[in-house]
Amino acid sequence: MTYRVFWADTLADEVIERYGKEGEVVVKCAASPSGGKHIGNINDILRGYFIKESLKSMGVKTRHVHTSDDRDPLRKIPERMPDRDGKWHILSEKELNELNKYAGIPYVDVPDPFGCCKSWAEHFNNVWLDGVNMLGVEVEDYSNDQLYREGKFEPPMRTILSDIPKAKEVISKYQRNTPPDYIPFNPICEKCGRITAKAVSVDLDNWTVDYICESKSLAGEFDIPGCGHKGTTSLNNGKLPWRFEWPSQWQIFDVKMEPFGKDHYEGSWPSGQEISKVILGREPPVYTVYEFFLVNSAKMSTRHGNVYITQDMAEIMEPEVFLYFYSLNPMKQKNLEVKNINFLVDGFDRFERVYYDEVEAADPEEKDFAKRVYPMLPMEDRRKIRIPYTFAAMVSVSKNDEHILRTLRKTGHLPQDATPEQETDALKRVHKAGIWARKYAPDEYNIDIKEALDLPPEMEPAEKDALAEIADFIEARHTEEETQYEIFEIAKRKDIKPAKLFKTAYLLLLGKPRGPKLGPFLLALDTDFVLKRLRLEA
Repeated sequence: MTYRVFWADTLADEVIERYGKEGEVVVKCAASPSGGKHIGNINDILRGYFIKESLKSMGVKTRHVHTSDDRDPLRKIPERMPDRDGKWHILSEKELNELNKYAGIPYVDVPDPFGCCKSWAEHFNNVWLDGVNMLGVEVEDYSNDQLYREGKFEPPMRTILSDIPKAKEVISKYQRNTPPDYIPFNPICEKCGRITAKAVSVDLDNWTVDYICESKSLAGEFDIPGCGHKGTTSLNNGKLPWRFEWPSQWQIFDVKMEPFGKDHYEGSWPSGQEISKVILGREPPVYTVYEFFLVNSAKMSTRHGNVYITQDMAEIMEPEVFLYFYSLNPMKQKNLEVKNINFLVDGFDRFERVYYDEVEAADPEEKDFAKRVYPMLPMEDRRKIRIPYTFAAMVSVSKNDEHILRTLRKTGHLPQDATPEQETDALKRVHKAGIWARKYAPDEYNIDIKEALDLPPEMEPAEKDALAEIADFIEARHTEEETQYEIFEIAKRKDIKPAKLFKTAYLLLLGKPRGPKLGPFLLALDTDFVLKRLRLEA
């Protein structure tokens, strides 16, 4: 197979090799609306997005399908939940107890904790897809619950349930303790509404299942009590176990490509392949497995306090920057340090400049990657203004947009004749970097300017002279690098230790002994303010 610089092209080649270019390729992804789906979960959609775009560029008709596994049972109540706007809330003990009574009930039948949507499932699926749409990515969204209600699962279910011994033989290879009376179907109890009911027998002619509602352990971890009810219900009132449901979705949508995480690769993928081939009689789709990435050097979890959804990331970076992160090699584990998100933004800015031939690529592969991937990012077809991220964080200290724009023109980060669109670009980057500085960044960027002049204790006369010289140098307009260098030179001429002079400057400006790189920081502030403060004028 031809070497491709972009991983999605390699997968597109594999899809075309198997299915050809005629017909339609469905790229599928899925998520269970169990709560705020974090930025690791979104791998499915975004990896699929790039594969779809690659196939489209090769002349293949594609669809990108997302299924919400909303008939799954509620297992555990998250302590933190995002509201409809993507803002996090910590639930009270009373709220947690109130929701716990719905354990074992399908998400689609659980009330929305925020009362804004019809159900828990609709709420969290909306929050999830809102985040996806913020990136400019669109998917066809389908409710599993609705697919069951409409009978879309009936063809694969009939095939599976028509030969229960075969289904049991296959699944027993992949899961322990398959009982002798195993039936691959989970009814919903008509009395208590929980998926705790055990199928006793099925009648395919009448499309019904007899059941008894027993206590059940979900995922081997969450014990759900049964109500003991015995009854008969429609086979549309329940669901297939996940290991059967997944390959059934492949049949329903005629899926030809699906990306998924290595947890599925080591778990339900092997059984799904065999169920698809041996029971449903179809080849499983082309697949790709992505490596999980760490956030703040740990797996995302509420306990670690490092669970982020797309809306969190959209506060601190442009959508195209976030999407660029997912264009990188999915098989290499990455660590997304939110406090160092500036490095990711810097990487995107370079990637963009390579695309526009504004910087020389390190090697042909870097250039080929930029030329191939950049046009796939869903954004306006114009060159945007990108203020260097840490500089933007420093400029954000000013809360006045006019002051910010004036500073950016002064420092050459914004053209003197900037268009309104360019000004919007610049302010957007500054505002996002400012949120990062206040919420996540190292202490030197989480700053506020002292409004009143307050001379540091033990300030020496030589330091006052040095600060005045720095002010004169800034007034004469120099670059960031020149300013930083000159501060050291002034300290040397005045026989002051640079660290001492830096500390005094930070105390004057911030009221604390450390801050961002001083030269660029001084230029990022309003010039009139800096000159007055360095000259010790009230």
